[in-house]
Amino acid sequence: MVPGPGTILAMATAPLPSSIAGLPVPEDTVSAATWRWAQTTLPRYLLAHSVRSYCWGAQIAAWEGRTFDAQVLWTAALFHDVGLTRIPRNTRCFEVEGAEIARRFLERAGMSPEAADGAATAITLHMQPGVSLADGIESVLLDRATAIDVRGVELDIVERVRNGVVRKYPRGAFDRHFLRAIEREASLRPTCQSARLLKEGDLAGAMARSPWAVGT
Repeated sequence: MVPGPGTILAMATAPLPSSIAGLPVPEDTVSAATWRWAQTTLPRYLLAHSVRSYCWGAQIAAWEGRTFDAQVLWTAALFHDVGLTRIPRNTRCFEVEGAEIARRFLERAGMSPEAADGAATAITLHMQPGVSLADGIESVLLDRATAIDVRGVELDIVERVRNGVVRKYPRGAFDRHFLRAIEREASLRPTCQSARLLKEGDLAGAMARSPWAVGT
């Protein structure tokens, strides 16, 4: 990705928050290592998007009374778009590349292979249609959470925590940087899900019409 305002990395790492807008953040060593990695690796627009995605997923679970593995959701959320930072080097769709990067990192950090596989599965599936509970609750939560953050789908579910999360991790120019990255992948790998979302899902139009874009 060409360096620019959206790709400047955080200059110093902040400590792992214990909660964000009242939503608990897992405080185990793997989650802390992932947080340090994210702050020094992800561009700011993706770091904020990734944290917001965790928050929306956690709030969906709270709203619906669902139990989930916070460590898996947190790590999957922070890693889910890392593939967008290395599009020219990828040989597969960015979510597949990101899933394998996450799996390797998480297992080295001490996560169990089963949990790392759960995080990798959620990352791969977040770009796929038809994610279901059979794929794991964390996959469903990440899929729905990213839809909230990108297209404003189900935004009412997160209304209670919305302002607190966005105040801490603002959107800024997220829409512009994210759409540019998706378009770049689609141009290089037209069979990937990014191309499907742009063509069949009218991603650009959906983002332009979203509650985030119109300020509601």
